[in-house]
Amino acid sequence: MSTRTPYRILVVDDNVAIHADFRKILMPKDPGMSDMSEAEAALFGDEMPAEVAETNYEVDSATQGEEGLHLVRKSLQEKRPYALAFVDVRMPPGWDGIETIGQIWKVDPTLQVVICTAYSDYSWEEMVSKLGRSANLLILKKPFDSVAVHQLACAMTEKWSLSRQQKTSMAGLESLVGQQTDQLQKLLSLTQATLDATADGILVIDKNGKMAGFNQKFLGIWNLPPSLIDSKPYGDMVNAVLWQLQDPEAFLKRFQELSEKPDAESFDIVEFNDGRVFERLSQPQKLGAEIVGRVWSFRDITNHREAERKIVEQAGLLDLAQDAIFVCDMGNRITFWNKGSHSLFGWTTEEVAGRAVSEFLYVDREAFQKAQLELLQAGEWNGEMEQLNQAGETIVMSSRWTLVRGDSGEPKSILAINTDVTERKKMEARFLRTQRMQSIGILASGVAHDLNNILSPIMMSVPLLRMGLPPEDSEQLIHNVEISAQRGAEIVKQLLAFGRGVEGDKAVVQLRHLVKEISQIVEETFPKDITIKSDVAADLWPIIGDSTQMHQVLLNLCINARDAMPDGGSITLAAENLSIDENYAQMDTEAKVGPYVVLRATDTGTGIPAAVLDKIFDPFFTTKEQGKGTGLGLSTVMGIARSHGGFINVNSEAGKGTTFNIHIPSAPDAEYDETIRQVKIPKGEGETILLVDDEETVLHATSKLLEMNGYKTLPSANGVEALATFAQQKSWIAAVVTDVMMPVMDGAAMMRVLKRLDPGVKVLATSGLEQDSRFEEMQKMGISGFLAKPYTAEKLLCLLREAIDGPPPGEVVESQAADSGDV
Repeated sequence: MSTRTPYRILVVDDNVAIHADFRKILMPKDPGMSDMSEAEAALFGDEMPAEVAETNYEVDSATQGEEGLHLVRKSLQEKRPYALAFVDVRMPPGWDGIETIGQIWKVDPTLQVVICTAYSDYSWEEMVSKLGRSANLLILKKPFDSVAVHQLACAMTEKWSLSRQQKTSMAGLESLVGQQTDQLQKLLSLTQATLDATADGILVIDKNGKMAGFNQKFLGIWNLPPSLIDSKPYGDMVNAVLWQLQDPEAFLKRFQELSEKPDAESFDIVEFNDGRVFERLSQPQKLGAEIVGRVWSFRDITNHREAERKIVEQAGLLDLAQDAIFVCDMGNRITFWNKGSHSLFGWTTEEVAGRAVSEFLYVDREAFQKAQLELLQAGEWNGEMEQLNQAGETIVMSSRWTLVRGDSGEPKSILAINTDVTERKKMEARFLRTQRMQSIGILASGVAHDLNNILSPIMMSVPLLRMGLPPEDSEQLIHNVEISAQRGAEIVKQLLAFGRGVEGDKAVVQLRHLVKEISQIVEETFPKDITIKSDVAADLWPIIGDSTQMHQVLLNLCINARDAMPDGGSITLAAENLSIDENYAQMDTEAKVGPYVVLRATDTGTGIPAAVLDKIFDPFFTTKEQGKGTGLGLSTVMGIARSHGGFINVNSEAGKGTTFNIHIPSAPDAEYDETIRQVKIPKGEGETILLVDDEETVLHATSKLLEMNGYKTLPSANGVEALATFAQQKSWIAAVVTDVMMPVMDGAAMMRVLKRLDPGVKVLATSGLEQDSRFEEMQKMGISGFLAKPYTAEKLLCLLREAIDGPPPGEVVESQAADSGDV
């Protein structure tokens, strides 16, 4: 009696008598078997051979297909699967055998099946059409005898067992295949699916020179029908394909060489007449240590070769370019460096390969990182950037960076194209200097005209104020003087901004307030025949910018509008939100995708002639009469807009007015503090302040201002006088307020001595220029704050209080208070 685990067999038949027959045939012989059963076996000749009778099975039964499917599922869950199922074809009223087998194979495709059918049931072709061709299916015609059933059960269960062994162990597979008569055929069957799945063309030749296997890819490569190569000498196939090759003799020679050396390996390139290129690899096929044949594989590298050729061609073209072109990986390491890069920067390809460009090429690391961020967000970046060459010299490059992506869209590398604009920038600077010198005459006359208009009401108001006018008249004259002084300060700021470029401290700014302020100024100061209107969105987004500069933008546009309406008219100031998308950005080269605030200034004036519309932003260009304009207004507006990352659109028609649209990038989520402008002016507490200024009027006005706000003052007209005063009374002096530019001894020289007398002295610097080498020197020595002239009383008092109450001298502190009156 066998001791191995019995194979499980499922019988699905609607006739329960059939179940009993299968059990009698398949179950081990029962010693208690009736004499009638033995007689039946002897009468019908169904005596089983001894080795068959020894086979051990466990038989389960089901009367319908659904019940059979349930038993199969249960067997898999219990990890005791059936090896074989006998399924009847007709099982009314439920599924027939064909449907039952299809449903069972969906659950267990490895189950071996014998379908039991009479001659009047389904034909084999009908079964194949419904179930497909399968090695797991056999037919048992009714009526059947016990020996046939036993033989089928033995063969099919053994086949099922072998199949399971193949899946669990390759070593077991070799042992099992070695015990079977069809060893080689089963091995080829096992590998055929793999051969057909590979992208390479595969041909297998046995040790007798017969073609023992191939895949569909191989047939497609050579345009061969299977009948030409199946089990035929490989020489027939070779002779049939030689006409397709560029070098048939070399192809045939390699086959012959390897036929003489069964253990040799080979690799070469095969080129077809139609342009295709393949890698050919040949290796001996071994079963254990024995060589049983040879495997040839053909890999299509046509696209790869074409890509290599194009890369070589493109690299050659890139080397002809005068620009510096290089490619970096996503770690900024150099992977390509053309000859133009070598010429412009000095390093060879070997010297830079694999090096990070951020380590040796870029001067401003912060600017480089900012450009990198924009590149990753937008996919490209354009701009000028200072870079270093091998000699350590700074050169200016106009760069275009492009993010190169892989097939799935992931960032793969960065292409950088750099044009050397160093000499061009130098020439532009020389040209601008020459142009400015030529424009000084025009500028001087325009500024002189404006300053004379500003000084006239001041000079006329002073004698009137001395006469002791009634309070209401005095207040009006003081107001006129204040407005004139503010206009003078704005002209100076405008000239300085134009002279050094437009830069400023950025903060969260709500333009709604600026539009309101400018509207009030225009209403109070412009001729009465000019009306002002405003239209500002209630949910206007804030911007990150310089409020003073944006104030200047609106004021300049309003002044231009006033001058364009000599007979009166209307000015409309508007502000609204605008989200720029890809379509808008493509129509306007200066626009970028994102949220913007649009400032709009519209007038009903004479308009701008089309002939000069493209010149209105040029420095010193003006259509006004000589002496009535400097030509700096719109150029300053353009500079401020660009410094904020914005752009300008102009719509104008002669005789019908003009509209300026200033687009400024917004920050919708930024928080604006509405209380910033409501600053309480701090007072003094009797502290003594040393004042130093060579301008007597400034010294006197500042001294009176501080004394009226709780301070004591020690005025000094120059640095030498101030040092003498400080040496005598330094224990009483809380802070020093000094001008930077003075005769005899300037502010920087005086501060050096003050620091030796008292290292902890607190110094506020004032100057009419915000950029000066002496001011930079004072910064390094640790001034407590800086005031640009003309400054307001509020700024002076706030900054002075901060300096006195603040920490020891360090970096510059600047007040955020709003202007309330000029000194």
